[in-house]
Amino acid sequence: MIGKAGLGSYAKGILEYCYYQKGQQTTASEQSKQQSVRGELIYIQNLALKTGPDGTLDLDYLARQYTDNHSKNKKLTKYVWHQSFSFSPGEKPGNDKIMRICREFAKEFGFEQNQMVVFKHEDSANEHFHIIANRINYNGKNTADHFKNYARTGKFCRRMENELSLVPTRDMRINRALGQQIHLADKANLKLKSLIDHLMPQISSIQELKEHLLGHGYKTYIGRGIAFFHMQSKIKIKGSDIGRDYSLGLLENRIGFNATTTQNPELKKRKRKRKGLGLHL
Repeated sequence: MIGKAGLGSYAKGILEYCYYQKGQQTTASEQSKQQSVRGELIYIQNLALKTGPDGTLDLDYLARQYTDNHSKNKKLTKYVWHQSFSFSPGEKPGNDKIMRICREFAKEFGFEQNQMVVFKHEDSANEHFHIIANRINYNGKNTADHFKNYARTGKFCRRMENELSLVPTRDMRINRALGQQIHLADKANLKLKSLIDHLMPQISSIQELKEHLLGHGYKTYIGRGIAFFHMQSKIKIKGSDIGRDYSLGLLENRIGFNATTTQNPELKKRKRKRKGLGLHL
C-alpha cells in the first residue's frame, strides 16, 4: 500500500475530482453526471448527505459543510487534507478493510472528531481510495498537523499491511533514507567511541586529544560542548551523542584523572584495587 498526502483550500474541487471522472464539469447534464461518477462512497464521518433526482451526491451541500466549519478558523487557509492510498496491482482488499484503514488513519492523524469522506476508485490497475478530511474540528481547532506527513504516511502503510495482511510494498524513499542515516550514524558513533577510549591513556589534555584525532581524520570543535567531524564521511558527531562520558566536561575529568594517576604510582595502584572490588572510581 502506498499513500500520498496533500493540502488544499477548495473543498468542492477536491470532492469533484474524487467523485466524478476527470474533467467532469459541474454544468454537465444530469444524465452525463450520472454516467461519469467514478467514486464509490465508502465511508463518511461527521457529515450529512443529500442526493439529487438522479441519485448522485449533492457535492455543493457536502462542500458547504466543510467551508462552514472553516469559518471557525480562518487563519488556517489550507484546511482540507487530501489523502490517497493505493494498493498493489490486482489487490482488492474489500470495503471492510478500507473502512478499517480509514478509522485507523483518522485516529493516528488527528481526524477522529473531524469531517471526513472517502471515495474508492477502480478505474486503474491499482485499486485506490481518496480521503477528504477537514483539518478543523467543530471547536475551530486544527487537530491535524501536516508536518512530516510524507514519512508518517509511509510508516502507517507498513503497519496496515502487517495488520490487515495486505501485499507489502517497498518503504518510501524518505523512510529508507532515514533508516540508512541512523545505521551509518550508529556505526560512526561506535567507531569514534572506540578510538577515544584507545587514545585516553596516551593524552593529558583536550588539545592532545584534538591532535591525535586529527591524525585519524577527525576535526574537533570546542564551544559550550565538544563535537567531532569525520572529514571523509562528512559526518558530524556531538560528544553527548556518543554517550554521557564523552561530553566536554566529563572528557576533561577523565583526561585529568588519567594524567594524575600516571604521575602518581600509588594513586594508580589504588585505582586498580578499587576497580577490582567493583567500586566506582
